[in-house]
Amino acid sequence: MKERDDISSRDICKIILEALRLIDQRLVAHGERVAYIIWKLMEIKGGYEEYELAEYAFIAALHDIGAFKVEMGRDVLDFDVAHPMKHSIYGYLFMKYASPIGDRSKILMYSHIDTTQLSDVDFEGKEISEFIHMSGRYDLFHNSLGDRFGIQNLWAYKDRKFSKRNLDLLEQALLKYDIDPKFRDGSYKTELAELWKGLLFSEDEKTQYIRMLIYISGFKDEYNVINTMTTTMVTMEIASRMDVFSEGDMKELQLGSALHDVGMLSVPDEIVSAPRKLTEEEMQKVRNHVSSMELILKDRVNDNILKIALGHHERLDGSGYPHGWTADEMNKSQKVLQVADTVTALTCERAYRQARNKESVIRILNDEVNHNKFDREVVMTFINDYDDIMRIAKEKSQDMLKMFNELKIRYEKVKNTLMR
Repeated sequence: MKERDDISSRDICKIILEALRLIDQRLVAHGERVAYIIWKLMEIKGGYEEYELAEYAFIAALHDIGAFKVEMGRDVLDFDVAHPMKHSIYGYLFMKYASPIGDRSKILMYSHIDTTQLSDVDFEGKEISEFIHMSGRYDLFHNSLGDRFGIQNLWAYKDRKFSKRNLDLLEQALLKYDIDPKFRDGSYKTELAELWKGLLFSEDEKTQYIRMLIYISGFKDEYNVINTMTTTMVTMEIASRMDVFSEGDMKELQLGSALHDVGMLSVPDEIVSAPRKLTEEEMQKVRNHVSSMELILKDRVNDNILKIALGHHERLDGSGYPHGWTADEMNKSQKVLQVADTVTALTCERAYRQARNKESVIRILNDEVNHNKFDREVVMTFINDYDDIMRIAKEKSQDMLKMFNELKIRYEKVKNTLMR
């Protein structure tokens, strides 16, 4: 089955991993190495279809996704070995409600549990959970201790932490596929890139994974979730009221607006959450988020989507960034996103300033049009339907935020129950 050429399943996988790498590259590197081992364990075991190899390996690569939220910046060996339950719980809930994998999210819940504790538990992907637990321990200690740690160290925990069958599989995989040398020289990454070609998400699953990226943006600052959701909704409402966009244009505009701020994950926490006006040096670091976004999306989305996302801080007179494009160098989709992004910035409240009211927003937009910053047609379309656009955008954004807020409540309940 041929995929649409705006964004492939493989590229969604890569974009998610690269976005997470901006938060903590250690966790992504660990996840990728575990994914590689899982892949080889499945091949040794047999019985898996090609798409299952790719999809279970992708889930394995994300097995510590909860740590990006609840363990940010901490020592990996400490929270992943000594105290793994908090991020296992959050990762399970996050993937259950924010991704399309559904009940297979239990793989993450049990991915740090000893084999003896799983004897009375049954769920889809239980074998993968056991593989992740064993492979994760092997990678963490081998990566820290080098040749001082090997498979023989895991055998000491046979039939307690790890089953004999799984240890046999790991020993075979390490030998057959030269896993340790490939980890040292990095060649496993090339093989993983080929494996991701086997991913085959439906269009609905792709949409859910793109939405998941918006939720990931909230790992560092929840405002990013509100900002991106609101901007996307305002963008689509403005565009739907103009007669210049085809169905294909609308799909590209939706993707471009949903992905436009993924580079904000590269901005240091102390700047993201600063309750004050930023210095010029700090502002430059914020502006660099567009270049970070470009590195993540380039060659992974089609050029139209990339250009839409790249243009959200450009201005018609060439005074924007990062490229200083002028009106003639930009299309209508970029001009819509520019206005929507500004409207969101003006109307969303932050710790260091209040949200602007309708009259203030309209005055600022008209002033920007008069100074050749924004497209007049786009601004007038927004102003003419201001109340309706903002009402619909707020309602739709709140629907998406409801899941994000419920996730936090569920996490606290499950954590308090399981960690007593």
